Amino acid sequence: MTYREIEEGAENIETKKYIRVIGGGSLGLLFAAKLAASGCRIDLVTRTREQALLLRENGIEIEGESSVYIHVDNVRSFQDLVWESQTSGSKPDVILLAVKQTVMHGEIASYIASAVRETMILSIQNGIGHWDALGISANRDHLIQAVTTEGARKITPISAAHTGRGWTRIGLVYPDESGPLSEGVMDDIQKCFEQAGFQASLSKNINHTIWEKLLINAVINPLTALLGVSNGELPESPQALSLMRSIFDEGVEVAKYQGISIEESHWDEILQVCRKTAGNHSSMLQDLMAGRPTEIESINGGLLRLAERAGLALPVNETVYRLIKAAELKG
Repeated sequence: MTYREIEEGAENIETKKYIRVIGGGSLGLLFAAKLAASGCRIDLVTRTREQALLLRENGIEIEGESSVYIHVDNVRSFQDLVWESQTSGSKPDVILLAVKQTVMHGEIASYIASAVRETMILSIQNGIGHWDALGISANRDHLIQAVTTEGARKITPISAAHTGRGWTRIGLVYPDESGPLSEGVMDDIQKCFEQAGFQASLSKNINHTIWEKLLINAVINPLTALLGVSNGELPESPQALSLMRSIFDEGVEVAKYQGISIEESHWDEILQVCRKTAGNHSSMLQDLMAGRPTEIESINGGLLRLAERAGLALPVNETVYRLIKAAELKG
């Protein structure tokens, strides 16, 4: 769906939702731009004041889809958000977390843990363990997890490329604690995403989808990062393919311990992801190349922590985990 089609259909939205997008990375820019074009009120929060200033002045450009810059209603930095939240300001209907787990600490983590009392929190973060890290015990019916296969790559602080169209599944983290409010907000979020041109659906078993995405990331990300290859190149090497399969098999065993059954067909889906995103460089490879911390702790590290509790050994996952941690030190 083009931006013109999104904007023309925006009048069909009965209620303009107020969504605060936290994160000015590739997915944060993609979702913020398209949701804003569809008629949602978007408040974008970036890590730095420099990026916030550039976005306020220029807007967001999604390369290949629009020759214009999409302006959102408000842009500010993490620091300004935390300060303003202690004073006044209207509350968003939904807070969309589009930041990596590596930045979910300190004041921003405290802000999220506090905001959940009044606002629904929607996370599109990779891996596992982010909800536990926030230590949220009350208002858990306000926690929503989304798993997305949308591909995006950040080009500049104000532009991103939409590198692959996929799907987004949305579900309550604690479905047994859901109420009328959370179910209504879920329906509204799905409609907002669809109006923005995304293929979105609601899931009553989002945990299974989280695990499927976790295994995709665990198999592809660390190996592409260590070998310095694109997603499509990874399975072309028999040695790399063997490592991929070992990581997958170890992950399936941990999933069983968690009560999650991963079908054998998911291995074929992982290979299909490599083919569909053949030219893409994984986020972990991009992080290593840029000297940034990776998400290894929440992906393969998450598997290792669960395996330790179950008394399971994951020798291949542990090896790639240690190699990525060593590469981070080198960067």
